[in-house]
Amino acid sequence: MTAAGTLVGWRAAKVCQPGYCEECGLGGSCRRMPVKKVQQSVPAGTVPAVEPPARFRPATSEPPPVPAEDPVEYPSEDGLPISTNTDHLEWMDRCYRTLKHRFRGRRDLFVGVDMLIYYERGNNKARVAPDVFVSFGVPPRERPSYFVWLEGKPPDVVWEFGAPLTIKGDAAQKKETYRRMGVREYWLADPVGGVYAPRVQGFELVDGVYEPMPWEAGPDGLVTVWSPVLQLELRFAEGRLGFWDRETARYLELPEEESERLMLEERQGRLEEERLLQEERRGRLEAERGLQEERQGRLEAERGWLEERRARQR
Repeated sequence: MTAAGTLVGWRAAKVCQPGYCEECGLGGSCRRMPVKKVQQSVPAGTVPAVEPPARFRPATSEPPPVPAEDPVEYPSEDGLPISTNTDHLEWMDRCYRTLKHRFRGRRDLFVGVDMLIYYERGNNKARVAPDVFVSFGVPPRERPSYFVWLEGKPPDVVWEFGAPLTIKGDAAQKKETYRRMGVREYWLADPVGGVYAPRVQGFELVDGVYEPMPWEAGPDGLVTVWSPVLQLELRFAEGRLGFWDRETARYLELPEEESERLMLEERQGRLEEERLLQEERRGRLEAERGLQEERQGRLEAERGWLEERRARQR
């Protein structure tokens, strides 16, 4: 406060801090940008009540990754390998990147891959690491791990890609863990073959119990299962898993596949435009030829009339 009754304050241009930034919603280190001094005239001898900007108020929708008051350490890694074989890794990567691309731009959805999920506060042994999971109603910020009590809910959809070494844990222990957590859909897929039959299976949580989702068999070994939560059709055919969008009647694509398709469609569009221009040019030439033939016909008729007239005059 100055003698003239002018309050001198400071306003940070931008602050990015876990749990406090409503602009970016990302975790990470706090980085303070250059500050700008602002002045506000107030009556002498008084201090105005200034409400802190929204970016400095705690954002309840984005809690810090681990509560500071929690004395238990929650490791972000369990020391286990990500994948047991290349097929398993390829399916897991494709599922994760396809779903992440599908829901890009949404601020109320998180897609995780091989991330530890802690579901009991104070117990760092109560954890599970699904291959891929989707959680609606939570921000898509970066996380070292997923804490059910901090996010306010468990994941909605979980994927496990089976292998001979993990089949018992995926189909039994993990399935029971997800059931107790309240995961709405649990999916098992068999990248190698010989583990699950059919090779894609879905289970829906109904009254606290996982019920198998109906699946349909099509030609050439096609297996289809509908996901009510994702609103997508899971299709397995020719050793490949895909997500089918009924609205567009098309498989979901990876970013590079979509870019390639759009470039191809653009190239085809240009070729089609050139073809139409050539047809238009050909049509104009045909019209000009018709006009010339019509003009030539009139000239021939006039010449015949003149010759006839000349013959009568003789």
